[in-house]
Amino acid sequence: MQTFESDISHFDPRNPFKGDERLPVRFYMGAIQNDEETEKQGRPIFVDTECIQIFNSKDNVIDRPIRDSDKQRWPGAYNAWKSGGDGEPGATGTRLAHWPIMTRAQVEEFRFFKIFTVEQLAELPDSTAQKIMGAVKLRQLAKLAVEAARGEEPFRRMQAELEKRDGQIAELQSEVRRLTGLIAEKLKAPATV
Repeated sequence: MQTFESDISHFDPRNPFKGDERLPVRFYMGAIQNDEETEKQGRPIFVDTECIQIFNSKDNVIDRPIRDSDKQRWPGAYNAWKSGGDGEPGATGTRLAHWPIMTRAQVEEFRFFKIFTVEQLAELPDSTAQKIMGAVKLRQLAKLAVEAARGEEPFRRMQAELEKRDGQIAELQSEVRRLTGLIAEKLKAPATV
């Protein structure tokens, strides 16, 4: 019988994360789709979320929203990231990175100016737009995209109401046919005394 002995000599109960500092990690501001707001707005709405990538090996990378324990395991990396910043917490809307007309370079350039969403781009002041090549045209396209998304919402609501009403009408028609059939049967039946 083969036995395995685990080497726990390096385990320190005062520091259960000892050795984790050797694992490469990357903290970043990710975008998680808010399903409720997406449904309500009729277009993709994303919420900034603090995330972490843990590189266990070349082929094993954990990528997920951070947990409080991650801040304890890698306090140096987390604090360095927080002091440098990577995205604006609380920026909501359609992320520029997910807008098909944007290149990665444009997304990064707008990030420098703290513009993270199509909605923020649509409201870009002229003073900032003049500093970025092509920003005036992109701002106009962003305005059109936001207006189009807002304009489609009443039609989506109306379509849902019409579908609901059609279902109710179909149910009523079915009930009328059923009752008409019952009345016809009663009229055909011989009268009983």
